[in-house]
Amino acid sequence: MNINATLISQALIFAVFVYICYKYVWPSILAIMEEREQKLSDGLEASKKADDALEEAKIAFEKEINKAKSEAAEILDKANNRASQIVGDAKSKAESEAEKILTSASKSVEGEITKAKEGLRKDLSQIIIDTTQKILDEEISKDKHEALIKKAAEEL
Repeated sequence: MNINATLISQALIFAVFVYICYKYVWPSILAIMEEREQKLSDGLEASKKADDALEEAKIAFEKEINKAKSEAAEILDKANNRASQIVGDAKSKAESEAEKILTSASKSVEGEITKAKEGLRKDLSQIIIDTTQKILDEEISKDKHEALIKKAAEEL
């Protein structure tokens, strides 16, 4: 192996080439690689933040759903209680109305019974007077007539 001018010139050209690449090309390549690495790192960080935000949103969603369910259950309980109260009030009103109607009917029946008794007393008094008149064959005066009615009414 002979070292000649071609080998030296090729070595020298290679060294210049390496120096130019090291001075001008290599920093550009490194900058592009670092920029790409930074973008990948930013993307991964953004992805992690998005996953964390999604988890927080899921937790908040579950809390809101549970809160809404408890509020709905509370509203339903209130509605059921109110319905029970309304039914109870209506029932008590109906019972009081029924009691009033029964009391009114009872008073009405008592009044009718009293009227019927009075009518019967008068009729009975008249029958007695008529019978007595026929028996005695004389007419009784109006004063005697009223006295007999009162006496007959008291006796009944």
